[in-house]
Amino acid sequence: MKKFGWLIGILGLASCQNLRQEVQPQQLADQPVKLLVACFISPQDTVLAAKVARSRPILDDETVINLEITNATVTLQTGSRSIVLTYHSRLRYYRASPNQFPIRAGETYQLRVQTPDGQSVEARTKVPEAVLLQQVRLDSEVVLENNQVRKRFFARYVWSDRSGQTEYYQTAGIVAYRCSGCSPDKTIREPVQFVGEQGLYTDRESKGGQMVSDPGYLGVSIPSNQPFFPTLFSKPFVLTADLRHVNEDYYHYHQALGQQLQIESNPFAEPVPIPSNIQGGLGCFGAYDRSTLTVRLE
Repeated sequence: MKKFGWLIGILGLASCQNLRQEVQPQQLADQPVKLLVACFISPQDTVLAAKVARSRPILDDETVINLEITNATVTLQTGSRSIVLTYHSRLRYYRASPNQFPIRAGETYQLRVQTPDGQSVEARTKVPEAVLLQQVRLDSEVVLENNQVRKRFFARYVWSDRSGQTEYYQTAGIVAYRCSGCSPDKTIREPVQFVGEQGLYTDRESKGGQMVSDPGYLGVSIPSNQPFFPTLFSKPFVLTADLRHVNEDYYHYHQALGQQLQIESNPFAEPVPIPSNIQGGLGCFGAYDRSTLTVRLE
């Protein structure tokens, strides 16, 4: 399943004017309405998904729900293969089954979006090859919280970078464990918490060598004299670690979106321009290939 946290960021595509420059309200109202598109594909997709909306001029007083476009024609194509994505009214995005249109590493895909009123945009993206996630290291660190010494557990991912050109990566993961005392018995799933750049990395300094991720935190901190089990987690404990080899479009878009979300509550921060590779519109069409390693503690 995809996450579409793109709308806030995509509206920040326009940069600020000099604060001493006067801007006429009519100039803001006359900005053309563009199509906003977000679509990210990978060979591991369980669903092909795309979100389509329209941009909103600053002085537009319509409700946000009217930004969504539900009657567009959304087409994915590579070579002679193509598929039309269908709008799902409950999920509120366009979708299709990858069984009918598998995504393959190394291929370049084209996305086309056309609306009944004549607006159209398109974009291209290439799916990278998967990079093997070689190792997951579990560790802990001592932290000071509210003048109390506590302990926090984390994971680091290890992989070998490909040499020869700039590569881009993203780390993610899910922790699953049995809910102790729950009736009926159930499994709890929580994301691995990578701080900083949304778990995004580039190999500008590794030069084809080994890469190690920042800490991906597992749960909350606990008293320093308490053990991993059963204070924080119950057995079986399963960490599903994902390493995404992402393309440049995916990397720069998510990096800028993460920076924009971090400053959105600060009225004095400069806006972060959100890059777009959608020709004739705004948004991102990106791709990644995923490698997974599972750590299980019984």
